Amino acid sequence: MTHTETSTKQARIDLGLPALIVLVGTAGAGKSRVATAFPAHWRLSLDACRQRVCDNAGDQDATPDAVAVFAAVLDARLTRGLPTVIDATNTESAVRTRLVGRAYAHCMPAVAIVVRTPLEVCLDRQRLRLPDRQVPRRVVAAQHAGIPTTEQLHAEGFDAVHDAAEVDLLGMLLARSAGDYPDLLSEVRAAFGDDLAAVFAWHPDTGDGTGVFAVGGRHLVARLWDGAGVYAPHWQARCDAQRCDRCGGVVWAAVDDAADLLAVYRRQFPDDLHCDPCDTPDDWDLP
Repeated sequence: MTHTETSTKQARIDLGLPALIVLVGTAGAGKSRVATAFPAHWRLSLDACRQRVCDNAGDQDATPDAVAVFAAVLDARLTRGLPTVIDATNTESAVRTRLVGRAYAHCMPAVAIVVRTPLEVCLDRQRLRLPDRQVPRRVVAAQHAGIPTTEQLHAEGFDAVHDAAEVDLLGMLLARSAGDYPDLLSEVRAAFGDDLAAVFAWHPDTGDGTGVFAVGGRHLVARLWDGAGVYAPHWQARCDAQRCDRCGGVVWAAVDDAADLLAVYRRQFPDDLHCDPCDTPDDWDLP
């Protein structure tokens, strides 16, 4: 099939949402990447449930509790007629049959998306995982051998079956992302992480890329720094307990990550502080 023919076939596929979408594929096949094409709140995985109940997605001892959480969330979403994506291997017929049964019980169609990645690729990807997330070679091989045919999945009761390569997943992701509101905190999130971005607000009046991290009455002012070099930190944090030796004005410390923010918050200031009135462009360490 040519690229044009594949693109045309992708464009014709209608997943028939809302539906229960069941991903089928070997560990390491790339199912979670496929799942990313759908909104995060649609996705349901046993790993995420294990993470929720015991802080470790790879802790198999937590599986019974994780299964209970998984089942409760699945039924709650299906009861409300909400689309749900099952991000799991689902290579066992009994598991798939139970999922189809849950969908039918709530009058929801069941759709299978099969990720047919070569076995050697799945095995190679295991080496890149953390030790407690690696799946033994024999288990991966057994999962791969258990990938069902399209005919088998239809016989199990799936209303529709698609190969992941035939669904325009990238187009779906691009369309969804293009429709989202702009992420005004993307710069903060990239430098300092989601939790700090959640407590950050841009200052509404300055217009110079300045904002504040604030929790429980404590705060730390930070700003994007136009004077940074190509390889220098592009953020500064205000050192409220320190003043410029020359003019007595406000000074700023270059910060690259959350650890640098913590150091400034704890008044562990670096030696090279920046003062806007005193430091001219000639003083900046530009490349």
